[in-house]
Amino acid sequence: MMPFSVGRRICPGASMATIHLNLKIARLVQEFEWSAYLENSKVNLSEKLEFTVVMKNPLRAMIKPRV
Repeated sequence: MMPFSVGRRICPGASMATIHLNLKIARLVQEFEWSAYLENSKVNLSEKLEFTVVMKNPLRAMIKPRV
């Protein structure tokens, strides 16, 4: 999958979109406390094949605003 294409027809906003995505992730990490949904649960990294390869059991997280 090529979300911004390649070659002559590459998206002119690809670099701007990448910068915005990096800033958004940084703000999420900065403004929220992240922890496991259940402290004693183990992470299962097994995969299943759909249109792309995805996790069989998705990761879950508890997100709390930082005070």
